[in-house]
Amino acid sequence: MKRSKEIHVTGLGFPEGPVALPDGSIAFVDLLHAKVRAFKDGAVRELAALSGAPNGMRLGPDGALYICNNGGLAPESLETLHFAAPMIPGCIQRLQLDGRWESFADQLPGAKPSRPNDLIFTQEGGIVFTDPQNWEVLGADASAYHGGQLLAVGQDRKVRALAKMTGFPNGLVFHPDGSLIVGITMEHRLLRFDWNDGNVGAMTEWVRLDDRFNPDGMVFHDGLLYVTGSTGDRVAILDNTGRLVEMIDCGEGSDPTNCCVHDGRLWVTLGLPGQLISYAL
Repeated sequence: MKRSKEIHVTGLGFPEGPVALPDGSIAFVDLLHAKVRAFKDGAVRELAALSGAPNGMRLGPDGALYICNNGGLAPESLETLHFAAPMIPGCIQRLQLDGRWESFADQLPGAKPSRPNDLIFTQEGGIVFTDPQNWEVLGADASAYHGGQLLAVGQDRKVRALAKMTGFPNGLVFHPDGSLIVGITMEHRLLRFDWNDGNVGAMTEWVRLDDRFNPDGMVFHDGLLYVTGSTGDRVAILDNTGRLVEMIDCGEGSDPTNCCVHDGRLWVTLGLPGQLISYAL
């Protein structure tokens, strides 16, 4: 089945992290312009201008938006990266819906630079997030790449390392069975961790995708996992066993970075085209 996409917002600077807000609007980040914006009823409003470059974003149980800020990197094309001036240390930021924001956690372990990418809230009330570290070297000197790590932070704002990883850990989500699924962009696969009271167990490969599919942001909804495939220009829909149910072709050069489900539609940010789009489900 060929799904028809509806384009809602254009002219953005590498959008990511769509989130449905309580008022029905769709919030999203703009890495290049370091802003958080929201779309509703044909209009876009600005929620905040941040330092660095906001990346993945989720709505917290306290009603605030929590943002992985990679410190200031934004792709301008497949070959060109924009570096913010000034750069900041990679961190987790907390944004209230009235526009007030603060650094929530900025003391991250591991090799620097830290480049927080995406996050998910845990049943214990904390946050687990991916840090692909110095991914800016991948186009020039891949041998210098640190590989990435999985981190956690509690309401005490103390960050701890959960696992060392390889291949650019990116989007992540909790499976309905309680395990943690993490996408590894450069390795075209989804990994699974047992989750035990805030700690991870053994890491196993859950799904291997085709070599053109680079998993990015993802969301579970009604027993299905929606995985954006950035440079592969598609969104994969998997059932809870990891079986591929459908592949949505978003169009050549579309670069889908992340997604959320709201009001019967799959909302997708397209990075390089700078668009917010949606598909009827």
